[in-house]
Amino acid sequence: MMRVQFASERAMGIPNLQGIDALRDGREYTVLEVFAPHDKSALFRLEFIEGEDPALFDGRAFTVTSPLIPPSWRYFQYDSGSFTLGPEPWSRPGFWEAYYDRLPEALEAYETEKRKILSSA
Repeated sequence: MMRVQFASERAMGIPNLQGIDALRDGREYTVLEVFAPHDKSALFRLEFIEGEDPALFDGRAFTVTSPLIPPSWRYFQYDSGSFTLGPEPWSRPGFWEAYYDRLPEALEAYETEKRKILSSA
């Protein structure tokens, strides 16, 4: 599985980072998804606090410690030129909105795919 380590010294030079205060310097995180917006830095979806919702963080603030891609990940290209590497169910239009709205099907799909990622080590 893909893993990254948060490096606060790398993050200091990156303007407009959001949410990094919740991350621990030197801690390793499992990447659940990679989102690459068109003309911007790649973002890593991480569960940064166990039991809390995952969030996207700027990939420039991390060092990749394991580049292994989980077998359940797929590549999805968007009309904007952005793309995602992650579980197929998560790439469906409206998935993340349904997840944050706590719809049972979305929560179940999230947990199922997360287990696949974590068991791919």
